Amino acid sequence: MAPRPYWSGQIRISLVFLPVQVYNATLRSASIPLRELSRDTGERIHHRNVTASGEEVDSDDIVKGYEYEKGQYVLLEDEDLEKVKLPSSDTLELVEFVDADSIPLIHYERPYYVLPNGKNAGEIYTVIRDALREAGKVGIGQIALRGREELVALSPLENGLLMETLRYPQELRNPREFFEDIDTKKASSDYVALARELIKRNSGKLDMSRFHDHYHEAMQELINSRIEHRKPQFAKAKAPPTKVVNLMDALRQSLNANDNMKAARNDNKPAKKTAPKHRKKPVAKKAAGKRKSA
Repeated sequence: MAPRPYWSGQIRISLVFLPVQVYNATLRSASIPLRELSRDTGERIHHRNVTASGEEVDSDDIVKGYEYEKGQYVLLEDEDLEKVKLPSSDTLELVEFVDADSIPLIHYERPYYVLPNGKNAGEIYTVIRDALREAGKVGIGQIALRGREELVALSPLENGLLMETLRYPQELRNPREFFEDIDTKKASSDYVALARELIKRNSGKLDMSRFHDHYHEAMQELINSRIEHRKPQFAKAKAPPTKVVNLMDALRQSLNANDNMKAARNDNKPAKKTAPKHRKKPVAKKAAGKRKSA
């Protein structure tokens, strides 16, 4: 079953319009669903819509509201909310283009795939994609999604376009509130050199497939063990390191531990099969010529 588009509309750059459909780039979390049950009977717990006085309310009679004073609400029907229509509800206008690395990572939030919508949209789509890639820029604009106007960045990704929502500056806490008490003095160059060496030895090409959710696996093992009436088999936790007071010693021990781990991994690797060497046939010594008897 093909996924449903999250948003359909058009991207506008000056007088150029590109019809598109936007899709979620992320899958729903594969978390294990846990239900609320009665400990005594094992029956599922159901939550009902009730007022503060305890009266049950049918879902058709529930409306949204904004509390402007204590206990005083403005009631808003679905029809009222539909009237709040912005130009960005169906058009993403790219108002400026910036260097791809000029957006701080802390602002990036959620990714979406952008696809051309319609037979004639393909050419415009590839022109915008290639122009962004060659310029090294991302387009910035705003789009109305599910009850709020999002700030977004549009960039090329492989053969297509990627749209990422960005956090507004006012949505981020000021880092100075958290880091102001941290010493700004430069660290010891000796310590930094050891730490850099530790980083260097653990550097490599990122392989995202190496990482997975260990908590999910442990929860699944716990559930399976209950179903099968056995003890759960969890991965053994790593032994806590011995307490090291001196930072220099800690860095040196980390380097040694890293070397030992690499050596152990190499020992566990199957030895490469080498082609059997063919022995050279020994060169036959020439027999000394016999004198012919007269």
